[in-house]
Amino acid sequence: MAQKEGGAMPSSMGGLVQYYEEDTGIEVDPKIVIVIGVLVAVMGIALNAGFI
Repeated sequence: MAQKEGGAMPSSMGGLVQYYEEDTGIEVDPKIVIVIGVLVAVMGIALNAGFI
């Protein structure tokens, strides 16, 4: 049951915003991620089918 005593609700992102800055990490274009995923899928299909 919900408590009626005040207090802040946790953020919907689980508090990750509090610990990590937006500028940290490696920025990768989403198109590159999609291309890499497609290439991995094609290589897996080619290996499974015996083309490679």
